[in-house]
Amino acid sequence: MAVDLTPTEGMASAARRGLELHDQGLSGDGLKPETVARAGRLSRREEMNEDWVREMNAWFARHESSKSPGWNEPPDYSPAYVAWLLWGGDAGQSFSARKVEELDRQNQRSARMDAVIERRHIALEDEPEGLVLEKRADGRPVIQGYAVKWGSLSVDMGGFRERVERGAFDKVLSRSYKKADPIALFNHDGNIVLGRMSSGTLEVTADDKGLAYRIYPPASRGDIVELIERGDVRGASFAFTVEPKGESWEPGDGKPTRSIREASGLYDISVVTNPAYPASTTSVARRSLEEWLASQEAPAAEPEPAAVQRGLLPAAAASMRLRAAILRSRTC
Repeated sequence: MAVDLTPTEGMASAARRGLELHDQGLSGDGLKPETVARAGRLSRREEMNEDWVREMNAWFARHESSKSPGWNEPPDYSPAYVAWLLWGGDAGQSFSARKVEELDRQNQRSARMDAVIERRHIALEDEPEGLVLEKRADGRPVIQGYAVKWGSLSVDMGGFRERVERGAFDKVLSRSYKKADPIALFNHDGNIVLGRMSSGTLEVTADDKGLAYRIYPPASRGDIVELIERGDVRGASFAFTVEPKGESWEPGDGKPTRSIREASGLYDISVVTNPAYPASTTSVARRSLEEWLASQEAPAAEPEPAAVQRGLLPAAAASMRLRAAILRSRTC
């Protein structure tokens, strides 16, 4: 949930009083015009942004020492007192300190979430249905395709392969309007929004083939539609999370295979210029793979004579073959 940065009534009241004193010529000569303009916005309780809140908190910290006996006594109000009011007064000081703490906590949560979010990509040449542009009857474009096909085995992702099982996103989609609310983006950029599920401009469904999506981009993003038409944009991608209980591993044919049975989150569907698998997109899965490999190690026990003669127990030998496959893939 986003941090509410709407100024309080106490801040608005202080700003209005500060503006009155400023109009009476009591603010001194060093006041910046921006401070007066912002005070006007505070007086109307216009929503602030994170940078403004952090700047406000820093300003109050720097000017706390400006408080002095009689600085707020009429008729000779101190210019420092007028500036204090224009920044929201005591209410603004406590508000900005509290909101900075909330923003820091939110950013920490976002950083933790970024550490576990995974992204997967589909290139047009690999999956023709991954990204398709159509026109509605009214001429407006629809971007549609499949973010993933059920049961389709991925390319080598750095020592392992992956498939998404049918039904993996059923639980997420059943609650998406209330909690997840996926958005459609360009290149996973939160500043370039193409649609949102809760607003009806993004539709995500699980059908017989896979995880299907339909994006209804705004007219202001005609440049991206043109890039898709020209073939400059090469595929689609989606961001998701999986808890340990929602995945399983198996040796596979030469490389371990990860099966995703149940996703715990779906965050965005993106059209992307360069579908690829950079290391950062698979780091979570690789950690899971390493944990699984460690669990496959044979327990320390007295081996049977025949096994000793062969040199290795079957489980240990299988684990070593898997590790060797990963090492070979890293050097290719």
